[in-house]
Amino acid sequence: MQWKQIKTLFILCFLVLDIYLLLMFINKQSAAEFALPDTSDSTFAQELEAADISVSADLPSGTFSEPQLYLNQKSFTDDELAFFEDADNQQTVVMDDTFILSRFQEPVAIPDEADSSLINEIVKSNIPMADQYTFGSWNEEMNVLVFFQQKNDFPIYYNQSGIVLVYLNDDNEMLFYTQTMLGEAGSSDEEQTLNEPIKAIQAIFEGNRLESGDEITDVNMGLHTRIPLDNGERVFSPTWAITVNHEEKFHVNAIENLVVSSDERTFLTGVITFTIEKIQKLDDASEMKSFVLAYLDELLASNQQSESEIE
Repeated sequence: MQWKQIKTLFILCFLVLDIYLLLMFINKQSAAEFALPDTSDSTFAQELEAADISVSADLPSGTFSEPQLYLNQKSFTDDELAFFEDADNQQTVVMDDTFILSRFQEPVAIPDEADSSLINEIVKSNIPMADQYTFGSWNEEMNVLVFFQQKNDFPIYYNQSGIVLVYLNDDNEMLFYTQTMLGEAGSSDEEQTLNEPIKAIQAIFEGNRLESGDEITDVNMGLHTRIPLDNGERVFSPTWAITVNHEEKFHVNAIENLVVSSDERTFLTGVITFTIEKIQKLDDASEMKSFVLAYLDELLASNQQSESEIE
């Protein structure tokens, strides 16, 4: 009699276990059917498509890692400045060994239909240490050619301590240029793991910086100032440069995935103001001083007027 009771108890236990396992299986099936949507890159691609934003740029692929760079303002050496001994068409002043101002006695023409390759060729044949710079843009609002200094084959975006600005007249002729340079690169010992370029695109998308119909036309790696240090050093972080519609550029810190300031017009206004303050220290009798100051003052006034009209 006791054995029958035990047998019945075992049967009931196994029956309860079977029911429990069946319920677990049904719950898992339901969870799979009603799971939240994937948040992977494929989902972001669908978001771009829904917003009518396309990516035609070839996105760099692979695993990305680069160190941060620590750079100081460079002082130009006599050997580097010897370039101007053979520059017959230039009148040059070097201030504080760190700032070059050079005026063309006969303006040098930039053809109207010049592409970046031809602009590179023309400008680099007229500046010292030309291989250290790369063409960034032609700001047509202010009629200035922007050349970024390069370190480790990466352009340094929008830093007034490592840049060449070439000022043009209304006939697109080079009148004069200013030049600065950052010194030898020091880097952190540890390389940083970088975000993929699609993450940088996602950062500007989520920051509401893209509009319906926009096209991502180019993506490149460069360097951008992260923080200035008390000893005068500047820290430069790897940065994705994202071009939209072949024109507008956004810069995204590739480590922190933060969009960094890169408004070219604001940057140029700041550099021109700095340049005016610098040139005001020249001898008042200098013909180049009066010419350049008059040009830059007019350029700033014209820029301020156009900004007020936009507002």
